[in-house]
Amino acid sequence: MNEVVCALAPETKIETPEGALTVKTVAGKPISVFTREPSGRVRFRRVLDAHKTSDQQPVLKVTLDNGASFRVGREQVLYRKGMLECRADDLAVGDQLEPAFHFPEGYQFHSDTGEGLSLSPGGWRVTKTEPGGVADLYSLGVNQTGCFFLAAGVLCKADCSG
Repeated sequence: MNEVVCALAPETKIETPEGALTVKTVAGKPISVFTREPSGRVRFRRVLDAHKTSDQQPVLKVTLDNGASFRVGREQVLYRKGMLECRADDLAVGDQLEPAFHFPEGYQFHSDTGEGLSLSPGGWRVTKTEPGGVADLYSLGVNQTGCFFLAAGVLCKADCSG
């Protein structure tokens, strides 16, 4: 039996060639998802077997410093900076997650707030994790890479059986 690593609430959005779509919308459909190869190259790969795995399970709401948030099952594996696997229920405030796109760490940039230069941390940081109620859970596999990006901009592990 494979360990559960992918557990998304139905409204959680994943990045596809058609834009951000909820995982519930793509279940059972042939679609691709934005992913990262081991070399670091980002591209689209085919989703394998996106489907509902369970009814009404506890979920966590994760909020990032970019203002985005998403709901996932406690067992959903995300990648901390450096491609370190971490279950959602082990995330802590301040954890830096692997981003889809971000200024390199240490890069100085101007924001549109006019507050001068900001220093890039090189990824999105967790600002809050909290109980997110209950939700049906969905899982998906990803051809060749085994990972995918949420619309919130962070990398997640896909189902091992996909």
